[in-house]
Amino acid sequence: MLGEYVGSEQYARLLQRGQQSPEHWLQFDAGRMQAHYNRRPFLVNHLLNEHPMFGIDALFDLARRLPARQVKFRRGDIAPDADFDASFARAGDGLTLEHLLAHFEPLHGYVCLNNPEQDALYRPHIEGLLAELAAHTHPLDPHITWYSTYVFISAQGAVTPYHMDREMNFLLQIRGEKTVDLWDPSDPFIMDPAQKDRLLAYEGARPPYRPEFEERALHFSLRPGLGVHHPFIAPHRVWTHSNLSVSLAFTFRTRHSDRDTAAHQFNARLRRLGLKHPKPVGDSTWRDGAKALSLHALQRLRHPLHPAGH
Repeated sequence: MLGEYVGSEQYARLLQRGQQSPEHWLQFDAGRMQAHYNRRPFLVNHLLNEHPMFGIDALFDLARRLPARQVKFRRGDIAPDADFDASFARAGDGLTLEHLLAHFEPLHGYVCLNNPEQDALYRPHIEGLLAELAAHTHPLDPHITWYSTYVFISAQGAVTPYHMDREMNFLLQIRGEKTVDLWDPSDPFIMDPAQKDRLLAYEGARPPYRPEFEERALHFSLRPGLGVHHPFIAPHRVWTHSNLSVSLAFTFRTRHSDRDTAAHQFNARLRRLGLKHPKPVGDSTWRDGAKALSLHALQRLRHPLHPAGH
């Protein structure tokens, strides 16, 4: 599984570092965070466009250095409603990374670098950003339990098709311009409770895009120094404009999102047992907590030597 778990002691160290560090690459507005964090998308400011480790030459070197399993690439000019997970396998056939990097813009290249924090040169910088993020989110959503980062490098016209992730995200634009379309994950027209339960239980494909979703999209124009917050499992789609683009996605989970994930997974089990309409996650914090505890108890019975949820 991509990403890294964050234990309690590590989180305490990161939080202290973020609260005491004189370096601030992330510049979140406290009032905006308080009003909108994990409820609706909002713009954030940052200075990563001035960070030397996120220049295009340094990132191309990182792409060559990372293990092949951590570098996904394809031509970027694909349909906006293409299947996100399958797009790399289909479009990458016959295309090598070195050829794409050498002819990036003519080929409308798209490269996703998974987990740059696993690279020795990048790890201190990514951990510093994680510490800053913890300092900003802790008053609202304490204890980051897991994180994973991704660098997206895309040429003119590249598209990241409609999909949703299973965590929260701050997408930070470093070079070029993008439009990010986001949808409200609490809107049952976009994702009904059963779809969310199956998504979090990893059952089948992610909920698909439908043309009638367009009128409910929120549109965010990103440029260097701007980013946008994706709430938990918010569906999204990304368009690269007329120049080469670099962005960093900082995805993470917290104790609260872990509880909701487990509650969704418990609901998915109830559905498999024949209960068609279990109480939706989000209706009751107490009920969601009880479902999460019940799921963890079942997991411990089935796998007594493994921590629940890992």
